[in-house]
Amino acid sequence: ALASAATQADDLKPYPPAAPGFQRLVIRLPEVAQPDERKVELLFSQTREIDCNRHSIGGNLVSKIAEGWGYPYLVLERLGPGIATRMACPPDQPLRRMAVPIRSQPAELAWVRYNPKLPIVVYVPDGVELRYRIWSAGAETPAVNQ
Repeated sequence: ALASAATQADDLKPYPPAAPGFQRLVIRLPEVAQPDERKVELLFSQTREIDCNRHSIGGNLVSKIAEGWGYPYLVLERLGPGIATRMACPPDQPLRRMAVPIRSQPAELAWVRYNPKLPIVVYVPDGVELRYRIWSAGAETPAVNQ
């Protein structure tokens, strides 16, 4: 267990420490057969007090390279004020505390290549939560007919 912890600490050496007001989050993926047939989707959210409308927050996601190492990492630089539908909520309905999704721009950066050899390192503002989903290709590859 100690060797594993040391290895995990070593794999973060290329990456800078989190800036003030940010946290560094790390995803380590397990070895799998055929990793090229998988993708990792990053899902950002922030807990807020919201009304009955559907809410989301805009975020600026940037890809950077660890200086001197060449390893990629992501930074969720800025969060927008949030947007919501404008339905009239019942006047007696209380606000609820919920995770509001952050729609990162550009959206394609939220899809990361499945690579169990390197950690996925993401810097997010304090208070932002990161979850992820692993997507895999089906075994079937149908042909396109004309």
